Amino acid sequence: MKLINKIILLCLISLKINGQEPTFVQFYNNPIYLNPSLSGEHKWRVSSIFSKNWSLLPSSFNNQLIAFDGQLESKNRKIIDHENPTLNYSLLYRGNKEGDLSLKTDEFHGGIGTRFQVLQLIKVGFGISMKIGRKSIDWSKAIFVSDLDPILGINMSNNFIPPNFNSFWYKNASIGMSFRLRNHVKLYDWQINGGFTHSNFINQKNSFFYNGDVNNVKSSIFLTFRSIRKNYRFNTFYQQQLFSKTFQINSEMKFRSLIAGITYRTQFYSSTINNILGPSESLWFNFSYLVEFEDNKFFNISYSSGLTLSELGFQDTFFSHEISMKIFRLSENELSYKHDKDWFCPSDKQVRKELKTKKIDALKRNNKRKSN
Repeated sequence: MKLINKIILLCLISLKINGQEPTFVQFYNNPIYLNPSLSGEHKWRVSSIFSKNWSLLPSSFNNQLIAFDGQLESKNRKIIDHENPTLNYSLLYRGNKEGDLSLKTDEFHGGIGTRFQVLQLIKVGFGISMKIGRKSIDWSKAIFVSDLDPILGINMSNNFIPPNFNSFWYKNASIGMSFRLRNHVKLYDWQINGGFTHSNFINQKNSFFYNGDVNNVKSSIFLTFRSIRKNYRFNTFYQQQLFSKTFQINSEMKFRSLIAGITYRTQFYSSTINNILGPSESLWFNFSYLVEFEDNKFFNISYSSGLTLSELGFQDTFFSHEISMKIFRLSENELSYKHDKDWFCPSDKQVRKELKTKKIDALKRNNKRKSN
C-alpha cells in the first residue's frame, strides 16, 4: 500500500507542475538549453540529447532535444592577444512525452547572443532566446483515484467530463550570462566557466485547468573547472523552478579519446505538495567518445546511466538513461589558441610544448639583450 501511495503522489506532483521543464544530467553537453549566452562557443555546432527516465515503467517519460548554433566572425580578424567579439545565433527544438495520459510538449527556440573579451583573461557572453510551445494531453486515458478498486484494480468509470480542449499554446523568453576565466593568456593550464540563466519570466496561461496567469519562472546556475594539463573536468549545476529544486555535481577524466565520469544528482520538492517523499537522489555513470574526424571538426557521443538511491528506487524506477551527440568545428578564435584543442585532440599537446619552449627561448633572448 505504501508503494501505491508513492506512485499516486508522484502522478499528482506531475499534474500539479505540468509546467515543469526537464533537467538533463549531461547539462554540459546541452549548452543552448542550459544558457542562451553559450551559443557561439565554436564556429558551428549541432547537438542533440535523448533521455528516458525510469525506463522499466510501462509508461514513458522521454525527452529529446536537438539544437544548432554558430557564430558570425568578422573577416577583418585582428591578430592580437585579445579574441575578436562574435555575434552568435541558435535554434532549438525540444519534445517530451510523459505518462499514461501521453502528455506531450513541443517547443521551438530561437536566440541571439554575443561573446567578447573584457580583460586579457576574462571573456563574457550575453544571450536571449524566445520560445513558442504546445502542450497536448489524451484525456481518454485518464485514471483517477476513484477508479482504483482495492481488490479488482482499475475499475473504469464514466463520471469524468474532460475539458473542452486537449492542448494549448504558450510562449516565453530566457536571458543568460556566462563567463570564462583562464590563468594565462595563451599558454593556460586551467579555465573556469560559469553562468546564470533566468527563464519563463513572462506570466501567462500555462495549464489545462487554470485560465489565469501562471508563474513558471526557472533559474539556473552552473560552474565548470577544467584542467588542461591533468585532463579532468569538474561540473556543478543548480536549478529551481516552481516547487522543484535540482542540484548536480560531476567529475570526469579524459584518457585520449575517451572520457569517463560520475554524477551525483538530488531533486527535491517543496513541502507544500510533498509531505511523504524525501529528495529523489541518483548516481549516474558517464562515458564519452571524442574524435577529430576532419581538420578542426569533432564528433562527440556520450552515454549516462542513472541508478536511483532514494525511496523512489523501487524496481520499476531504478534505471534512467541519457545519450547525447555533438558535431562541431573550432572557431578562428579557438584556433589562435593552438592548445585549445588539448581537450579535444590529445596529439596537440606536442604543439603546446613547442609553444611553451618558444616562449621560454624568447624570454631568454630578451633578458640577454637587456643585460648587454
